[in-house]
Parts: sequence; structure tokens; C-alpha cells
Amino acid sequence: MSDKKFSLANDKSTPLYKQIAFHLREQIMSGKLRPGDRVPSEKEIASYFNVSQITSKQALSLMSDENLVIRLKGKGTFVAGRNGTDILHSIHSGFNGIVGIIFPSITMPIESMLFFQVQSRLHVKGYQTLIRVTEDIMEKEVEAIRMFHLFGVRGFIVFPVIDENYNEEILKLSLNRFPHVLVDRYLPSITNSSVTSDNFNGTMDVVDYLLSAGHEHIALITQADSNSNTREREAGFEKVFLERALSIDKKYWLYLKRNTKLDDEALKERIKSFLRTYPQITAVITIDTVLARLVYASVYEIGKRIPDDMTLVSFDDPKLPFVPYIEQNIPAIADKTVEMIIQQMEGTYAPRREIIPVTFIRDVRYPSPEGL
Repeated sequence: MSDKKFSLANDKSTPLYKQIAFHLREQIMSGKLRPGDRVPSEKEIASYFNVSQITSKQALSLMSDENLVIRLKGKGTFVAGRNGTDILHSIHSGFNGIVGIIFPSITMPIESMLFFQVQSRLHVKGYQTLIRVTEDIMEKEVEAIRMFHLFGVRGFIVFPVIDENYNEEILKLSLNRFPHVLVDRYLPSITNSSVTSDNFNGTMDVVDYLLSAGHEHIALITQADSNSNTREREAGFEKVFLERALSIDKKYWLYLKRNTKLDDEALKERIKSFLRTYPQITAVITIDTVLARLVYASVYEIGKRIPDDMTLVSFDDPKLPFVPYIEQNIPAIADKTVEMIIQQMEGTYAPRREIIPVTFIRDVRYPSPEGL
């Protein structure tokens, strides 16, 4: 609300506090005030509506009785969960507590599977969950952590956004020794618990396989935004060339920035231009399934075929014929993540990093996909 005074309706049949509650309720239902948002204080409401503080207190008490807001002593009043549910009360209803799960996205199958398995395992163990998807935006990740604190979560499972800058809220979790586990990525130089796949050795296996098959010009197509995953995969690529005393030519590395599906055609044009510029490339490694599918389509659009003219390898299964892939062990990642967060919440806060082995799946014979 602004500092400008607001005049209530001249309706003597409806008490002022009910008119104020109705106005705030509309703000919540319209989405202007969202779950976790701070509601103006009694003093601020009194000033805004030009009423006494007793009246504003009655309005907030009415909204609290309706489970529309949560009033936390010494902290303020905040919008409760949707459908009139007060999530804080779930702690006292037979559950062991609430765990906040923060994902950058759940658009790729690997993300959806991991999300489902982590949440299911927590529910089996007696924990309720709050979920937030950040769309790989740092501000949304910060907001989610702060909001979940208000709802009384006992721990956090965070899939950090792709960003070189550290989230100050994650740093605070570490400094305050608040239970949290980072999944899929980790933050170097910060002491956190984390669970990741063995990106380094997985990539080494692929590059070694391609070199042994006689490929001399191997391309790496990856994301422009770097994170611990991409850095480890790039390091694994380099390590094999170093061990074989081969020079590595990074002109065969293509960095792509992917934001939305609307970018797919533009990305394919860049990939096709890249492949035409370097026709000597006979093998391509992609960092994820979305890039794998874009490369697959691009190869066919420039008149080549997989695997006859080019070998394509992906991280995770892109469901494409004759495309080997590195398989991450999703059940093991989920098991370890849940084990670590419960250990921190119920026992000892002892940060550690867990690396889950991967498997290189070489023989893939899916039917040809439609629409590529």
C-alpha cells in the first residue's frame, strides 16, 4: 500500500474493520499479495485507511481467524497458504515438519523425476513439503528461501540457479548451520552439504570412448551460463586429452544461452552454422537432453545423418535413436538427499559432499522420433 490515504465506503451497516478486511482479502485473491508476503502493520493500516489502530487490529484478527494471514509475534503478519490453509499448523498435526524444496525448473524429464522422488521419500518419512520453481532467476531463489523461513520449514533442499554469483541466502544458511542440502550443483568455497552426479568421470568415459572409436574432431555443445555441472564436464573433457597427450582445440566448443522454447529455432540456426563452419567434426557431446534434441534436428537439416555421418552423445536420455547417453542415478540421488537433510534436521549438522556414480549407456535403438 502507498502512503496515500484511502477512503472506505460510506456504509454504516458494515463495520470499518470488516471493510478493511474485505479490501485486504481482495488484494490476496487477486494475487497482489501472495503467500509469504508481509501484510501492512496495524499502524500502517490505520494510517492508510484513516482509522484507529484498534480498528486495524480487529481487521487483522478477523483475517487471522479466517486463516488468510499468519501473525508471528515480533515479526509481523504474512499471507498464509492458498485455500485458507495455515501451513505452520501442519507441524503439529502428526508430521515431523516441513521441508522447502526449491527447483530452477521441472521442464526436463530428469528434473521431474528427481523432484517426484525427493518429495515422495520425504512424505514417506513423515515430512510435508513446500515447493517453489525459480525459473533459474536468482531473485526468485532468494525470495523462496525467505518465504519458506516464514512458514517454519525445518530444512531446505535447493537446486541452485545457474549463476556465478552466490545467493546470499544460501550463504546465510551455511553460516547459521541451518539444515540444507544442495542438489545437482554445488557452490565452491562454501561449506554446504551437496549431492551431485559424477560429471567429471562420466564425461571422461564418453570422450575416451569417442577417441578410441577414431574420432579426432569432437565438439562440445554446452550452456553459456556456467555452473559446477558444466565446469566438471568441461574438466573431464580436457582431462582425457591431457592424459593422451593430445592438443585440445576449443574452437569446437559451442556455448549457447537457452532461455525459452521460443529460442529453439534461433539456437538451431547457430548449431547448423557451427557444424557447417567445421565440417570436420564427426562427434558431438551435448550437456543435456534439450541441447541433444536441437543438435539431432540440426544435423538432419544440414543433410547429415546420425550415426552414419556423426555420433551424438548426451547427458541424460534424450530418447533419440542411436544416441548414447550418460545415465544419472536418480533414485540414488534422491535417497542420499533425503538421508542427508533428515540427518541434519534430526541429528548432527555435518556438511559433506556426496558424488553419485553415473553409467554410460552405449547401445540405444529407439524408433525414430517424429517431428524432428
